[in-house]
Amino acid sequence: MILYANNFGCVPDGRFLERASIAASSEVLTDTDGILRPTDVGKNIAIPGAIDLVTTIARLVEHREVREAKMEAGSKELTGTLFDPEKPVGKDEERFNQNVHEGRRITVAGAGPGGDLLVSDIVDVINATKIVLADAASTTVSNSKVILNRPDRVALDDYARRTVTDLTINLGDRTINDAAMTIGGRGLISETAKFSSLDVGKEVTILEAGLLVTTIQSFVSSTQVTLVTPAQRAVEAGLADVWKTDSRLGLEQLLASLGNLEVESAEIWFDPGVYDFTRISDGNHPMNAAIGLQDLRNLTIRGAGSGVTILRLMPQQDLSRSDTHVIETRDCRRLTFRDLSVHGAYLTMAKTNEQMHGINLNQGSEEIIVERVRIFQSAGDGIRFLGRAANPEEGALDKKVRKVWVDGCQFVQNKRTGISFQRASEFVWVRNCYIEMTPPSTDSCIDFEPTGRGAPTDIFIDSNFLNHGTGAKAVSISGIGGKDPTRRVKFSNNVLIGGDIFCTDVDQLTIQNNTVLVSDPRTKTNIPIQIQRGGEGVIITGNLLVNDNTGAVISLSEVNQRQVTRALVANNICCVRSGVGIQCFSSDEVAIQGNMVVATDSCNSGIRIRSESSSMDNISMRDNDITIRDAGRWEIGIQVAASPQPIGHVLVTGNSIRGAEKGVVFQHANFTRTPVCAFNQVAEEVKSPLIGIENLPVESLVIGGATSRGGTTAGSGAGRFIAGLGSPESRIIGNVGDIFLRLNGKPGETLYVKETGDGTTTGWKAK
Repeated sequence: MILYANNFGCVPDGRFLERASIAASSEVLTDTDGILRPTDVGKNIAIPGAIDLVTTIARLVEHREVREAKMEAGSKELTGTLFDPEKPVGKDEERFNQNVHEGRRITVAGAGPGGDLLVSDIVDVINATKIVLADAASTTVSNSKVILNRPDRVALDDYARRTVTDLTINLGDRTINDAAMTIGGRGLISETAKFSSLDVGKEVTILEAGLLVTTIQSFVSSTQVTLVTPAQRAVEAGLADVWKTDSRLGLEQLLASLGNLEVESAEIWFDPGVYDFTRISDGNHPMNAAIGLQDLRNLTIRGAGSGVTILRLMPQQDLSRSDTHVIETRDCRRLTFRDLSVHGAYLTMAKTNEQMHGINLNQGSEEIIVERVRIFQSAGDGIRFLGRAANPEEGALDKKVRKVWVDGCQFVQNKRTGISFQRASEFVWVRNCYIEMTPPSTDSCIDFEPTGRGAPTDIFIDSNFLNHGTGAKAVSISGIGGKDPTRRVKFSNNVLIGGDIFCTDVDQLTIQNNTVLVSDPRTKTNIPIQIQRGGEGVIITGNLLVNDNTGAVISLSEVNQRQVTRALVANNICCVRSGVGIQCFSSDEVAIQGNMVVATDSCNSGIRIRSESSSMDNISMRDNDITIRDAGRWEIGIQVAASPQPIGHVLVTGNSIRGAEKGVVFQHANFTRTPVCAFNQVAEEVKSPLIGIENLPVESLVIGGATSRGGTTAGSGAGRFIAGLGSPESRIIGNVGDIFLRLNGKPGETLYVKETGDGTTTGWKAK
């Protein structure tokens, strides 16, 4: 059965203007798309950037305090325990750190002249509990209130509706001339402001960053109307929202009628146009949404096309305290959303909170299709997966979000995340989508940030285009703190521009056939693919990876005693501007093979292995092509450092190295097995093809061999070609047929053949 939303009181009388212009001090608004109508007279309109933003400084950035703080009169030293007041007691204590806290602004109650507040800067960190300030205390204080913060930024009570730079702002006791804000953000940034706790609560005016809300007074043409209130500031081809009717009550009437229909399925059709919805007014209602869908089956909600039909959160609502999603589902099965747009109206909302998602798939949502849907500027995530895992201890039943297909959708400029996996979701396909995270967005294109119980499992992300333009990780795939890893995630055939992929606690992870370009200058170091803090069964293969910033291209590393194990890094093309190609730290059973690693500028190592926080074993590097382009240069082709923990089995074979100062380098003496280094082709320009032999066990290195397995015990294979220092007799275990080349031998003592005694150290004869 087809039900028409308009027949139940839903009215598409809103307007979404994408190219609205108005001059400063003018009441005439122009829309070059020509979608204005005579019926728009009397409707509300909100124009971002057409007025100044008047707000207050709400809080400090990276705010810390000091417990049991003490200063002596005449001294610049302060002692005490640093803590984070936003964390629970017992988990809040931190250490002063030179790299972090030098330059921080600080206020010390009672330590100034006459017992006033001392306002200063941290100029040095002596140890974990003692720092040096720029100014001495005038009065001795004990247990004083001490506040630290970043001096160059604060958070405001309201957010900017337009990006602004080089602003002059009066702070009462001083004026700054270099202030800036980014559209959608609350951060006020100034390199010269020296913000402190004294600034909290001050009123500030941010030119051109406010929201003009007024009424359409008269209709001139399809491209022009006049407003009741003139614009304070000019806007050129900007966004604007026009609204009048709340369609929520009409849709609720329609949904209520479904139970009386003698059909098992229904399709709700929305006509072309913009439908506005207020939040469900009952604060105790289980649905935190404008469109709440609960206990429904076999229902399709369809529009006339993405961008043609728009379901919008009505602008100018004050939603600072309650969660408010445009659409929320709970305990629903076989729902389809198709051919429409979902707008969160973030820039034209009066007040927002971060839990305002475009589509929130809540617990018990199963067999959901989201197809050809555009989700635009929600204040939270574009779409969020939030199921509930079974918990027998609390009597909670399994209500996961499962069997969801997201296909051919667009997620554009949603404030927090494009697609978010919170917890308890499985069997999800995200494919053929466009995800754009540019301001007012602040976070990731795709974010796994599971909390509580039930990490996501069985997620397939394929053939999407991700346009990333924030300082956050572009794709973050994580489990729950090591105890509950995310499992079976495949990220394949995607194009990611401007950001990186960061993974923690993910088992059975595949990152395959993607193109990733890291080029955001706001972050000094980005790694296109980084796996850390756990991960068993990882495949990284067939990717084209370009890092135009400083840092590695692929990184596997242990953190918090959680290793990456059983990983295959194969057949990737890695382009490095500055840093390392492929690095592997404190991980076991890793095969790095068939990769092409290209230096485009002066770089460190093509492949780097290092045992940092724990030992390593079973590492192989074979058939990799470490090369250069243009002015590229490697310091080291392949670097293996057994420091500070030991390294066991290492295989370096069949690699090609050119454009390097040093070819293969083994560092430190903490190898527990003799590494195998065989059949590598090192170009003539490499001055030092092989370094580190004298540091290896029994001063030997297998550099060739027909059947070598690289061991030094009986049965390790015959026909090896071994090089080392000193005579092998009584030192090197070998089998009959092995050959030893003495690198520091005299004439007649440079070549030895093992003629007797498999698995013994004797029987070597000089030839």
